[in-house]
Amino acid sequence: MVVKLNTTKIGLKKPVNVHTNLTNVDKADEMMIAMLSLNVDMDESEKNSDEEDSVKQSLTMLTKERQFTKKSLEFLQDVLNLSDKQITIVKDHADFTILGEYLSYVCNRIKGVPESAYEKETKKAAPKEQSASSEEQ
Repeated sequence: MVVKLNTTKIGLKKPVNVHTNLTNVDKADEMMIAMLSLNVDMDESEKNSDEEDSVKQSLTMLTKERQFTKKSLEFLQDVLNLSDKQITIVKDHADFTILGEYLSYVCNRIKGVPESAYEKETKKAAPKEQSASSEEQ
C-alpha cells in the first residue's frame, strides 16, 4: 500500500508517496524508539539537574539531540526519498518541535494511521498541551 504524506509542514511544496511495506514500518519503529528514548533521557536529565555535573549533563544531552537530529533527517531523506536540495530546505525550515511533530506524523502514517484520524488525535492533544504550558507560566 502507498500513503500520500503532506510535506508543507517541513517546507516542501509537493506531497510524497511512501510505501507502507515492512521495511519502512521497521524504519518508522526505529525512529519512534529513538524519539521516545531522547524524551526519556531529557526527562531524567531535568530530574538530575541539581547535581554538580550539570555542564557534563548539558553536553551529553546536546550530543544526543544532535545525533537524533542527524538520524531524523537521514530517516526522512531515506523514507521520503528526498534529494539533498530538499533536505536542505527541511533543515532551513524546521525547528526541533516541527521535526518531532513531523516525524510522529510520518511514522504514524507509515504504520497505517489514516490522515483524518491523525489530524483528529493531534487536535485533541493540542489543547491539553496549551493548558499545561499556561499553568506553568
